[in-house]
Amino acid sequence: MRVKNDRTITVSEYDKICKDDEYSDVTITLEDIRELKSYIDDQNSSDESDSDESRNFLRSIRNGVQVKNFVGVLQTDSGLTIEILPKIYGKSKKSTDEEAVRKLFLQMLKTVRVINGKTFKLTNLNTNRNDILEVFISMFLEELSKVIKYGLKSNYVSVQSNERFLKGKLLMTQHIRKNSINKSHFYNEFDEYLIDVPENQLLKTTLEFLLKRSKDNNNLRLIREQLVYFDFVSTTKDIQQSISKIQLGRNYRYYEQSLNWCEIFLSGKSFTSFRGSNLAFAILFPMEKIFEAYIAHIVKKVLSDCDVSTQDTTCWLFDTTEEAKRSYQLRPDIVVKNSKWTTIADTKWKILDHKGPSQADLYQMYAYFTRYEHQGSNVKEVVIIYPYSDEYPEKKFQSTKVRNSEVSAEIIARIRIKYIDLLSNDIEEQIKETFKSSS
Repeated sequence: MRVKNDRTITVSEYDKICKDDEYSDVTITLEDIRELKSYIDDQNSSDESDSDESRNFLRSIRNGVQVKNFVGVLQTDSGLTIEILPKIYGKSKKSTDEEAVRKLFLQMLKTVRVINGKTFKLTNLNTNRNDILEVFISMFLEELSKVIKYGLKSNYVSVQSNERFLKGKLLMTQHIRKNSINKSHFYNEFDEYLIDVPENQLLKTTLEFLLKRSKDNNNLRLIREQLVYFDFVSTTKDIQQSISKIQLGRNYRYYEQSLNWCEIFLSGKSFTSFRGSNLAFAILFPMEKIFEAYIAHIVKKVLSDCDVSTQDTTCWLFDTTEEAKRSYQLRPDIVVKNSKWTTIADTKWKILDHKGPSQADLYQMYAYFTRYEHQGSNVKEVVIIYPYSDEYPEKKFQSTKVRNSEVSAEIIARIRIKYIDLLSNDIEEQIKETFKSSS
């Protein structure tokens, strides 16, 4: 349940957000656009390398901004929340059920295991909730409840205090300044076993941050309940310094997931790295990685009798030197093998138009076929898996070589274009049929 002053809008990949646009009861203001454009200007003026594309998930257009191929949720400092959903279909299917797409996105997200080098347990995502931000907040609260259940970490903390007795080390300068008149006290420095450690400071800071951001009554209730356990913990202002001081060891591994969520909400550097003072946070995911993880998950499920590997690194483009092998290693998304054949598949998060697949995609698939064949695999075909489009038909490409002394042609490569309709109820059957035809 949302409160009345909630300003949340929902858009799809590549949608434009312009001044005076209306989304249900939310109107985009000039200030909203200024904040988003100011963020873009921060990125453009940054001295940092542009290698992290997720830093540039928005682009400036006239009177507004356009989102790119990142999905998730972002929030400006003034409180506008933008929920970005996948663009499932092309122009031919403009009307899609927003709730169905949101549920699909969360279902796909559950299959992602590693994001920017961090491992997340997303299998318990509640796909029936209708607010992505609140889903992520509830995931953090669920992890934090486990931390509270197992016990908050304590450690020896250096404390300076004016006491009635001498304890630890006497700080002479402070003692003279504080107790020149009242000689019954001692200004000491000593160690105490406390829960006010960097790990717990990050957890409390995140709770207080989310208390101001969440609009869901159930999440707000849980946040207030959990804050009670942190009464004797201070908050932190220097997030990165506190993160650098984290020391969990073997006994406190149960903290890892909740601290990963802390870093997401407080610094935004786990899912996407961004700078600028006009975004409170951005929990965004590159859609091509989600699509890849989702398809791979289903392939492993429905082809359990085959050897399925993801991001396979057993082949390379050149076999001349070890340096060439390392520099030009092939890495197809999915390789499926049984005792007789091999099928290679790559997922592409692109909705094909009438022009079809790009030359670069086909060149890449040709390299997979020929090099895996050359290195001993009996490759039946290479499949490029795209989300559904009816602007370009599914088809097969075949490369042959005719020998002078023979009438028949030798097949050099087979490449097939395959669509997966993500909103259909038979995705597993679609995947099974995709690889069955290869065998």
